[in-house]
Amino acid sequence: MKLGYGTWGLGGIEYGPLSYNKAISLLEYSYHKKIIFFDTAPLYGFGRVEKIIGDFLIKKNRKKIIICSKCGMLPHNSFKMKQNFSKKKIFNDLSNSLSKLKTDYLDILLLHSPNLEDIDITDAILTLKILKKKKLVKKIGISLRSPNDIVNLKKFYNDIDYLEFNFNLLDQRALSINIFNISKKNKIKLICRTPLGFGFLSSKKIKKDELSPKDHRKKWSKKQFERWIKLKRKFYFYKKKYNYKNLSSLALSFCGSFDFDYVIPGMLSKHEINQNSISIKKKISKKDLKDIFKIYSEIEKNIFIQKRTR
Repeated sequence: MKLGYGTWGLGGIEYGPLSYNKAISLLEYSYHKKIIFFDTAPLYGFGRVEKIIGDFLIKKNRKKIIICSKCGMLPHNSFKMKQNFSKKKIFNDLSNSLSKLKTDYLDILLLHSPNLEDIDITDAILTLKILKKKKLVKKIGISLRSPNDIVNLKKFYNDIDYLEFNFNLLDQRALSINIFNISKKNKIKLICRTPLGFGFLSSKKIKKDELSPKDHRKKWSKKQFERWIKLKRKFYFYKKKYNYKNLSSLALSFCGSFDFDYVIPGMLSKHEINQNSISIKKKISKKDLKDIFKIYSEIEKNIFIQKRTR
């Protein structure tokens, strides 16, 4: 398991303002700290993030860096995500991504949060396999809308190389459905998305009224904010037990204690990069992992007040 970089926030929109120069400096510093896995998507920063990563890649040895991007998602402003996983859309998304990233291949290409309850992705998977055969992408997979969607993927287990999904102290659904056992049995590698719970597990207190207008977290209700804050307080005991200065360090160690190939927090400062590089290497005991899951399980059915689509 290694620390990767979730680049959603580098566009200076979905997680608040951030300049181009600051974004480049963070990528450079993360590379200096031996972080070589960068997860992105065409819609991050309304396309700005892939361009930023492309400018960063120009001065690097491409073969030493792993770029994971996505396809099939359309612009949207609410929890109802518009999607198109047609062959034409997937080819266009890849072509545009390669152009912005200034590279001739992707290491990993994922379907971006398909609604597997309503969409048949058989043709989309076949399209990914074609791209893989053409060597335009090395590995293929799915960024799950919800970990629970694993039940709708049985017939594709032998086709995909990677699964990406949300997993953190506030969202342990993946444990409830034994997704780790399923992936291990089928030799599917895993990417941990949102290990800091959209920033709710970071040291910075998040207040809905203080977020910038385009911050995606504005979509969540105040009651949802309060529900997450109430749950995270239940884990302070383990922060003290493992002698962490803040909860985010515990959160990274928690995710790093499971069988992920990469854990990809968003990092908006050098301090966060330094802290996460250290925390990811520390492990939580198996007993404490079970106890933490027990705490979560007691309110799992009520953790999401609003219907979640990502």
